[in-house]
Amino acid sequence: MIARWLLLLLPLWLLAGCASFQEVPSTAAPLQPQVQDQPFDVAGRLAVNLDGKGHVAGFDWQHTVDDDQLAIKTPVGNTVASLHRDSHGVTLLADGQQQFASDVETLTERQLGWPLPLANLVWWVRGHPAPQFPYTTTPEGHLQQQGWLIRIHRDAANLAQPRRVELEREGLTIRLVLSDWRQFVPLLPVAPALP
Repeated sequence: MIARWLLLLLPLWLLAGCASFQEVPSTAAPLQPQVQDQPFDVAGRLAVNLDGKGHVAGFDWQHTVDDDQLAIKTPVGNTVASLHRDSHGVTLLADGQQQFASDVETLTERQLGWPLPLANLVWWVRGHPAPQFPYTTTPEGHLQQQGWLIRIHRDAANLAQPRRVELEREGLTIRLVLSDWRQFVPLLPVAPALP
């Protein structure tokens, strides 16, 4: 059912992709040794291509340090699936059924056939590597982490916020167009503890 909705969204995705903005490629900003996660609230479009088969959808994503709420939507704004992550694990509600797993990657791989790297994506969509894993950059300035190649593009009118993030790994491409940052707080260094 989810895949059917995603296929129906493809023509709208292509039309929406024609919207004009001045996009500039960007390199991932290195993190300081200690950084504090910050909440964000963003909406946009998601496109997934797995071994030549494409799916598209809209999304709303609210992130806090302890919780993620991700709603997958149709062109008219109806939610067809929702994902909730907290300290107990991850729950996916779709087609009237509820599925649970300890992490997002396991759940999405099982239910959709491809892993959504949400734990790292919360950093990548803000233009930074995930702090808990080593990373490298390509000669072009793209980020490589946890087996993913990550390309970050920003809107020239607002370089602080990424506009598009593309992930590639072993026949899988995930593209997020971040069209509506409703809350964006830059990542802040952790204050040193006082003696």
